[in-house]
Amino acid sequence: MKNERVKRTLSGLIIIAVTFPILFFTDTLVITGYMTFVASVGTFELLRCCNLNKWYIVIPAEIIVIVSHFICRLRLFGLKDLTADKLLVIYAFMAALFILYMFTLSVFIPGKFNIETNGFASLMFLYVLAGTLAPVMLSELPNGAFDFPLIFISAWMTDWFAYMIGSKLGKHKLCPTISPKKSIEGAVGGIIGNVVGFAIYAVVLAIFFPQIKPNYIPLFIAAIVLSVVSQLGDLFMSLVKRRFNIKDFGKMIPGHGGILDRFDSITAVSIVIFIFYSAFKFSRGF
Repeated sequence: MKNERVKRTLSGLIIIAVTFPILFFTDTLVITGYMTFVASVGTFELLRCCNLNKWYIVIPAEIIVIVSHFICRLRLFGLKDLTADKLLVIYAFMAALFILYMFTLSVFIPGKFNIETNGFASLMFLYVLAGTLAPVMLSELPNGAFDFPLIFISAWMTDWFAYMIGSKLGKHKLCPTISPKKSIEGAVGGIIGNVVGFAIYAVVLAIFFPQIKPNYIPLFIAAIVLSVVSQLGDLFMSLVKRRFNIKDFGKMIPGHGGILDRFDSITAVSIVIFIFYSAFKFSRGF
């Protein structure tokens, strides 16, 4: 248990060390390359989990991933009028093509592909793609570069505090049939940790960016909501793994598993914070 904790902590610190500097390059292709890598590996892990890692499924899926992330940053190449609304229409069209293709396989090769698995894999593919595009699209919006780090703070602070407090004080199981090791105490600790993380981030911004005026009440509410979303994203992916009888999505990250095991919370938080920002202005605490 101790070795597992050390391995998990070290891997987490390495991921943070690699990711943190990238947060300062949201207006470059650096973040695009990073999220494209996450989306590409995550897509492969997902299709492999569903036993759909055939070349004629993986290749179209990966093409959609790469093209989507490239289109998302066409602004950097001089195309200024490509708004978020237009991007969403493009992504919806591409998603519809992939779903139609997956359903076509179920219709013409029913002995090899069933509609339930293909349908689920299609929706999960859209979930992973949306969860990796949302951070990049958020950074494109006004003041989005300041809200962008909240995605990673939510996932990291929630996960770390939930793990540390849960392992020390956890006595009451949260969802024993899905994730036996998670506890109610850990979940509450994760929420507290995220509130602390948001507060520290707001103070740091206020010091180094005087023009930014943190709105603490929305930030406090967002910290609680996004921590809950982060934990639900983690539990949802745990449910998927149990459904397909696998322990981890991969082995790329020691102590964590695959890309989807590490970015499960980030995917969920990214989608929710982008929706709140663009639709309700809820998460815009600055």
